[in-house]
Amino acid sequence: MTEILHLFDRPFILSHTSVREGENKLGQTLKLVEREGDLSAQISESGARFVVVFAPEDVGVRANLGRPGASETWPYALKGICNLQDNLFLRGEHLMILGAIETADLMEEAQRLREDSPEGIAALRELTSQLDDRVRQIVGAIFTAGAFPIVIGGGHNNVYPILAAWYDTHESVLSAINFDPHADYRAMEGRHSGNGFRYAHEEGILDKYAIIGLHEGYNSQDMMNLLRSDPDLRYSTFEDIAVRRIISLSETIQNSLDFIEDDHFGIELDLDAIPGIPVSAATPTGLTFEDARHYVYSCAKRKNSSYLHLCEGSAGLANDLQKTELPKVYGALVADLIKGSLESEND
Repeated sequence: MTEILHLFDRPFILSHTSVREGENKLGQTLKLVEREGDLSAQISESGARFVVVFAPEDVGVRANLGRPGASETWPYALKGICNLQDNLFLRGEHLMILGAIETADLMEEAQRLREDSPEGIAALRELTSQLDDRVRQIVGAIFTAGAFPIVIGGGHNNVYPILAAWYDTHESVLSAINFDPHADYRAMEGRHSGNGFRYAHEEGILDKYAIIGLHEGYNSQDMMNLLRSDPDLRYSTFEDIAVRRIISLSETIQNSLDFIEDDHFGIELDLDAIPGIPVSAATPTGLTFEDARHYVYSCAKRKNSSYLHLCEGSAGLANDLQKTELPKVYGALVADLIKGSLESEND
């Protein structure tokens, strides 16, 4: 399995950590797998509760006719996590950073393909399917170890292999809550970043699916018909939350959690939802970064939450100021997830 995974060792982690005398950063104290062997066994033996893995790709975004750049985000996310303080609020002993899924060969091929031709799009969607297999194996190893995966991409295409990995390892079906302006429930026309939830639900590996903050102007009528006709699907719109203000974000999150009930579920966060963050489908209006943090924390407090997926951040499209802010975006979201999850054990 290590042929499709680059393990990160301590010197590499420390190269992304600003070490200061008298301080401990997570990059100095978090756990690593530093040798080849049974991945699940080593994760389990480490005692780490949460395991980060990066998917440095924008194959699925390209296959969805989106703007590339998500493949360049992972070093910023890594820096943000490594430079959080190890203190009474957050301990490195709970966290492992595994490494990055091997995508160089897929990305090299994707960059050669023309996205303005049917043949090029078909080839990109086939590459996305190949990526699915790799993500599915690595996330499956984390689930097998009994740990909580934190998957940082990359495009929203990676939701499908995450859900499939749970099905493989638990012989049960996950539900999902998605903080996203787009339903990502497009036609099953070949795999890409816009149809992972559709493939998963149609194939029976996604049970209930709730979307928070859907933008009314950017989801097709056909897609809305599907969302409204299937009792396993539910959505709330950004306009109802922030424009009409007929429901609060906290109420919407609670309604989504009540809809999921006692099912195990994944926490999905598409950074497209947040203005000012570099993404393929940027928006000038949307829910705030603080809203996104509240969402992650609130979902993590449910004992049946099972993974976190942060996707669509695009450092390749970022300006200089955004590149300085991206590490703190990812660091805060990962910290909120861990804090919420650990606090749930004391409730």
